[in-house]
Amino acid sequence: MLNLQPFLESSLSQFLADLETLVNVDCGTFTKAGVDFVGDWVNARGQEWEWDMEYFPVREFGNCHLARLHGKGAGKFLMLTHLDTVYPEGIAAERPLRAEGNKLLGPGVGDMKAGVLAAMYAMRGLQVAGFDNFAELAIFFGCDEEIGSLTGKKFYTRFVQESDAVLVLEGARANGNIVSARKGTGEYTLRVHGHSAHAGVEPEKGANAILELAHQIIALHNLNGIAPGVTVNAGIIGGGTRTNVVPDEAWVQVDVRAVNPEGARIAHEAVMQLAAQTHVPRTRVEIEGQFNFPPMAKTLATALMADWAKELARELGFSIEDVSTGGASDANNVAAEGIPVLDGLGPIGGLDHSPDEYIDRDSIIPRTQLLAALLEKMCAQRAELLALARKI
Repeated sequence: MLNLQPFLESSLSQFLADLETLVNVDCGTFTKAGVDFVGDWVNARGQEWEWDMEYFPVREFGNCHLARLHGKGAGKFLMLTHLDTVYPEGIAAERPLRAEGNKLLGPGVGDMKAGVLAAMYAMRGLQVAGFDNFAELAIFFGCDEEIGSLTGKKFYTRFVQESDAVLVLEGARANGNIVSARKGTGEYTLRVHGHSAHAGVEPEKGANAILELAHQIIALHNLNGIAPGVTVNAGIIGGGTRTNVVPDEAWVQVDVRAVNPEGARIAHEAVMQLAAQTHVPRTRVEIEGQFNFPPMAKTLATALMADWAKELARELGFSIEDVSTGGASDANNVAAEGIPVLDGLGPIGGLDHSPDEYIDRDSIIPRTQLLAALLEKMCAQRAELLALARKI
């Protein structure tokens, strides 16, 4: 394992200054100007470090970017990051990066500005050390991961398919663990159409859409566990106009999750079939939606990468485990392509998407060293990794 400790220690002050620059800009998915500011910063730094930089223009969201470093070996490995956050405009000024003990707090600090920088500094560290046992190391910087990467994956799928394996820089769990499996996530909208009427004078002429929606929500809830690991949550509802009017419209937005493709198929079919059975006469149900993130199952190749990460962590003086989580990321899309993938490789943090989102400052150096060491290991053991990948 290359010792990047001196490089990372001497670079920590610059890393922290860079983190402040990136966090203190509003980068909500729909804040194109902010995401493009950060993307331009990434592009400039990559050029400064003599990487091959490419950008992909996007009209609705920020632009996507790709950094490439070429070596003299055979392997091609990709790191996936994203530049967007969940926060609306004004939050960066309201809650700029701040320190509380060993915690650094700020909007998007863990999800995933620190991960962006960890990928960049890991690749830079290997470059400075003269490591070149690869054909290509690359970092993709996405623009819309927080809403499903529907745009970003149109660009990165090709690079994923060309890679031997992919590492995703979502933050390590709060206890330091990395992620080897993720549930797939689906989003559905169920709409009920009824008939309005005066609720006091002639309610019998109406067909109450909200009442039908209540029945449908119970039916949705009953789909929990329809296959192992399937969860269904009715998260947002709406309907009606006034209390004295029988409502003719009502709707619910639903989150559906599954641990494997078969569970996702079963859950999807069960949700869509609900429209065929109504409980309130003269109401009609429409359902639309799909799984935006397919499940990421733990494959043999992913298990090998996780074992390597655990072994390297022990050599670096700390211990980690690999876990499954219910949340989705770009790793789900990678897994769907049949490419080995490991996630949760950013600095340790937690409370994402909240005012208390944070990373552990003391984890920056060891986690960036671990990332670089894992890349080094993957390059050295590429044949073993590819042999297992073919057994998926």
